[in-house]
Parts: sequence; C-alpha cells; structure tokens
Amino acid sequence: MRLALVQAGLGAGGTERVVSLLAADRCRRGDEVHLFAFVREEEKSYFALHPNVTVHKLVEDEASRLSKFGFVRSLRRVFILRAEFKNLQPTLVVSFLTKINILCLLAAKNLGIRVIISERNNPNAQKKHFAWRLVSGVILRWADRLVMQTDAILTTLPDTLRRKAFVIGNPCQATDAHKNQGTETFRLVAVGRLVEQKGFDTLIKAFAKIATEFPAWTLTIFGEGPDRGLLQSQIDALDLRDRVKLDGITERPGEWARDASLFVLTSRYEGFPNVLIEAMAAGRPVVATDCDFGPSEIIESGVSGLLVPVDDVAELASAMACLMRDNALRQKMGRLARETSARFSMQEIAEKWNTALTKF
Repeated sequence: MRLALVQAGLGAGGTERVVSLLAADRCRRGDEVHLFAFVREEEKSYFALHPNVTVHKLVEDEASRLSKFGFVRSLRRVFILRAEFKNLQPTLVVSFLTKINILCLLAAKNLGIRVIISERNNPNAQKKHFAWRLVSGVILRWADRLVMQTDAILTTLPDTLRRKAFVIGNPCQATDAHKNQGTETFRLVAVGRLVEQKGFDTLIKAFAKIATEFPAWTLTIFGEGPDRGLLQSQIDALDLRDRVKLDGITERPGEWARDASLFVLTSRYEGFPNVLIEAMAAGRPVVATDCDFGPSEIIESGVSGLLVPVDDVAELASAMACLMRDNALRQKMGRLARETSARFSMQEIAEKWNTALTKF
C-alpha cells in the first residue's frame, strides 16, 4: 500500500510522536510510506523517522506564510496538497488534526483516493470561526473513516459519522526511564506546549501553596509556546524563581521522565494526553486533571494515579502534597501506573490501526 500521512509540522508534539511510530510500523509491514508536513526545507523532525519513510516538506511561498487571512492560506494549502496527491497517487491518505483533516478532504475530493481523518484534540473546546465550523461539519462527511482517541470523544460525533469511526488510543513506546532513576530527585515535572489549554498557571499556583511545606521539592515545566512570558512573570511574582523552572524542549524525546519524582498534568482539555501515558510507562506516579478527554479513561483514581477537578488549585495542591509526603505511596502508584500503561503498548495500538487502514 502507498500510504500518505499528513500533519502540520515536524515538531515535538504528541501528534508528531504518534505519526512517527505509526509510520515506522507501516514500513515494517511493507507499505510505501510518505509523510507530508507544512515546514521549511531546513526543518528536521524532532522524532526519529524510519529510514524508509519519504518526507515531503510542503514549503509555502512567503506571501502565503505571512498572510493575515487564514482562508487564503488554507486555500493555498489545499492546492499544494491536491497537486501532491495527483502526483503521488496514494492508496490511502491519513491526516491528523482538525484543520489538516479538512484540507486533506478538500484536496482529495474526486481523486478516487480514500481518506482517513484522525482527530487529536477535544473538538468541542477548540476555538474556530463560525464559518469554519459550519463548513467543516459538512466536509467531515466526506471521510471514508474517522479515528478518535477516546470513547468520550466518539460520543461527540453525529450518528452518520460515528458509524464509520474507530477508537484508537495513542501508543506508548517502550522506555527504560524507570530503570535509570537513582537518588530521589524530589522533582515535580509537567510537559506541554506553553499555552492556556495546558493549565500551567494553575499548576504554579498550586505549587506555591505547598512550596514552604516541601522545601526540597522543585517544579520543572518542559515545553515552549506563546505563554512563556506570562508564566515566567507569574513565577517571578510568587518569588519562585529558584523553585520553578521553564526548561524548554528536551534534546531527546522522553528525557524529561528520567529525573521526575512525580508527574503532573493540569490540562483544561485534551484529546488524549500522550505525556501522561509516557510518564506512567516510565513508572512515575501521576496527578492529572479530570478534563475532557482522556485522563479518566487512562487513570483509575486512587489506584494508578490521582484525578482532580480542572482549575481547582486547592484540590491539585492537596493531591500533589499527598504523594510528595509519602514515598511508599509514590512507589506503589508508579508501579501500578506502569502496569496500566501496557494497555497502550505499540503492539496493541498498531493492530488497531492496521484494522482501520486495511479492513474497508
């Protein structure tokens, strides 16, 4: 099968990680795999790609890239994709993330190419222009198949789409991080793009409430994004400069897990939190917000982790403190978290994807 995988970029996000793993699995199964991304020629993939993957960097002209009119930029991207599809003639296109999904459906229209779209976020929480929502609701019906990440997200679809949808969680790549932690670090770790969705402002407030009680503990937030300045100002205002660090993106994927004593997810909404599964697979105890969607389908609260309400500073601080003061509980929950993560092994998830890609 000649398979075209389409995503927005080649960065350090959860979507890019999943696509890299899926691409490698399809190469091992003998598919001819092509990966398309809207990036500049000099950009490299953060995640290692299988050597048999052919990468197509869709470089936009300067006028298109700098255009203030989203519609114009999107239309140009449709034309770029359509030309690529005509030239490649893939057996199947698989696209990732809402806007890329729409663009691929438009680009492949009447070309006789099957398209599977994969939603990677909470469709109800994303901010979209009214016209975009109206048009996308019609265009999504053109998809031959949809892949959603959780049962809860599946329920957001109308019946006409639900009938051709699959639920496939994200794969968790094997890691040896659980073996490499020596001396206790007393380090809280959070990971994600520095944007409002991730709730890092709430995390910083919660840590500030208990920082005095736990003088040996620090908080490190890994990631980059437009809210870095706001978060740093918050850290400075709370006089936590020596205790809370914004450490950017790690040089190697998953490196952040090695020195974490406790992982915290504070998202206001999600599609499926990859980093939560990665932390659990590394044997780290976890605290997560019970946001839509994902955490409650991954964690059994009180057993394999702790769930707290979204944006509840007091509950979050209490849950973190509960684990910070009890090493035995951290060890126990970390062990159970690792066992739970086995449900999302690459082998399990790859078989589900194989069914979605081949059983029409």
